[in-house]
Amino acid sequence: MKRQSALVFVLALALASLIPGRASADSGSATYEYLVGSGFICGLAPTACPDIAMADSGDTVEIAGSGTFSIHPNSATGGGTFTHMAPDGSVVGTGTWTATGLASFHSYGSGAAQDFPSEFFGGRAVIKVHLVATSGLAADGLLTVTCELGDKIPAGAMEGIRLNVQGLINFNREVSGLTVYVLDP
Repeated sequence: MKRQSALVFVLALALASLIPGRASADSGSATYEYLVGSGFICGLAPTACPDIAMADSGDTVEIAGSGTFSIHPNSATGGGTFTHMAPDGSVVGTGTWTATGLASFHSYGSGAAQDFPSEFFGGRAVIKVHLVATSGLAADGLLTVTCELGDKIPAGAMEGIRLNVQGLINFNREVSGLTVYVLDP
């Protein structure tokens, strides 16, 4: 994790010179872009992309995607891809996911606390998603995205994702991957 943090820091410094200053978030309305195992973070570490979570059965899910979410009022857009794999590594299913809403967001504060650009934020977002497998099967779920930046990171927070496909399978343990929130001006 320290190596990933160092790589993110180097990239963030490079990006800081390219991104104009933005306002900081407060308890009012705010809009964030989210990256989940995608975008510029993919070049930061060999395990940065995609994000991977594991179920108690040993099954894993690989998630990549991006979008935006707003607080006050809660809403979310975006989507990406998923691959569900059995414990032996065989592919169970693949498909796409689409954000349908924001269930909650808890900010951990600005990444400025770790010398990242002030518009990079950490936190925990729970995004409502609709998943459609290439087989045609569809289900709804909750995608929890955690980014470990900021000055209010709670004990036990883990960088990565979790995916609870309601009524089917709960990938409830972060394995690897990087995420980030970028505050829109």
